[in-house]
Amino acid sequence: MSSYTSANERPTLPPLHTLNLLPPTYRRYDSLCAGRRASSCTSSSRTPSPTPSDLSSSSSSSASSSPLSAYARGKLTLVPSSFADADAVVVVPPPSAADAKHGKPLLLTGAALAHLRHPQRQIARGTRLHPYRFARRGSGSGTPV
Repeated sequence: MSSYTSANERPTLPPLHTLNLLPPTYRRYDSLCAGRRASSCTSSSRTPSPTPSDLSSSSSSSASSSPLSAYARGKLTLVPSSFADADAVVVVPPPSAADAKHGKPLLLTGAALAHLRHPQRQIARGTRLHPYRFARRGSGSGTPV
């Protein structure tokens, strides 16, 4: 039988951040990041970023100029392309690396894709690369974004 009779009598635990469980190096890193966030907030911006409600309230017939806004409305698809023209690459590791962590395919975009494209990057034998470009969904030819 339980020694507690109601939820009001249950003990409460302190917040995790007050327990100081992280090593000092993480606290220093966190304070550095906080300083960077504060300095990046002070930089001026010409136009404010749209909020999700702004995107949903915008007209569906308007042409999107950025992949992010088209993606936010669910209008993008991946179309196979050449490696040079790819916006994203699916990397399938070789069968020999099929342990639980490293055997799963990865979708690389942005900086990770640029890192993969670096001329000195060596790719393991047996690794398969499937390059794709972003295209607008619904247009018959898959027009690039």
